[in-house]
Amino acid sequence: MAEIQSDINTLLAWYKKAGRILPWRSYWPDLTPAYSVFLSEFMLQQTGVSIVIPYFRNFLERWPTINDLADAPIDDVTAAWAGLGYYARARNMHKSAQIISNAGGIFPQTVAELSKLPGIGPYTAGAIAAFAFDKPSIVIDGNIERIIARYFSLKTPLPALKSALPPYYQKMIPKRNRSDFPQALMDLGNEICTTISPACTHCPLSQGCLSAKTENQALLPNRLVKQTKPTRKGQIFILRHKTGDAPEYLVYRRPAKGLLGGLLAFPGQGWDDKRQGFDPNWRPFKADWVEIKPLIRHVFTHFKAEIKVFVSQVETTNSKNWDDAFQSNNETNNEQQDMPEFEWISEADLHLPKLMEKALQATTYY
Repeated sequence: MAEIQSDINTLLAWYKKAGRILPWRSYWPDLTPAYSVFLSEFMLQQTGVSIVIPYFRNFLERWPTINDLADAPIDDVTAAWAGLGYYARARNMHKSAQIISNAGGIFPQTVAELSKLPGIGPYTAGAIAAFAFDKPSIVIDGNIERIIARYFSLKTPLPALKSALPPYYQKMIPKRNRSDFPQALMDLGNEICTTISPACTHCPLSQGCLSAKTENQALLPNRLVKQTKPTRKGQIFILRHKTGDAPEYLVYRRPAKGLLGGLLAFPGQGWDDKRQGFDPNWRPFKADWVEIKPLIRHVFTHFKAEIKVFVSQVETTNSKNWDDAFQSNNETNNEQQDMPEFEWISEADLHLPKLMEKALQATTYY
């Protein structure tokens, strides 16, 4: 333990000099405001630091406090989130903000209490507790799991390794500077203990690191062969009504649960169906559909999508006519799906997820 803590002291000294300057980061003994950690950690789930920075600044400018965010309409929040993807994060962040605001705007300080909030799992709870409140919580992301596996020479392959890491992490937690410790490990993984070519000769943990003494440190952590993402085929149909220079589009709001949950979308078929009950002849309405080529491609977490885009221009904007005309296609189960409620929205007021933006952009010159 003494050797480990000696290495951790060296790590923290390195971090004071070489750590990244990030808009949500403070250095011990200063602690990051809980709201800043809350925002940044929700955004950093599945998204890189460089992409998150401008979004974080924008959110903090528009909604400076947890109460401001809680009071914001969810459509404004998801619109500001557009481009980050994984929109369930935005909805959960908003729900959590409302819960905290209703409790007086005071953040819980323990992992157990933080974990009760929507969208906050063990990692995010640990990060808020450590960064904002200097708690000795467990914070293990991809960089940190790689460092621990190499430092202790752990051979168990991922993903099984994940459940074995917390006891090793606890051995490394310092008695002070606990808010800096996990962030120092993250920066170490980002800059020195990298996935492919770790720079062990420059590493502050090299003295006690078991893998540093081997010929190929990059072999750890062991990984199972990654499966190729399946490809789904689908269609998106864009119905446009042009009045002067302000076109309107027929959209509906997707169900709260599932892909692009709660967001506006054009009618479509196939791409969000696990069973791939794709029917190339399906059409949502009778209209003069024109296929836009080439098709568009989009990558989701667990699959890729290849989607044909169709566009048609119409004269009427009576939404009820289109509700009645819609042909339900049982996208998600064997029972008749709920009928969506369509509405016409001007292009200026459309706040679409990335996939739908791609589809709309494909029709630019039609």
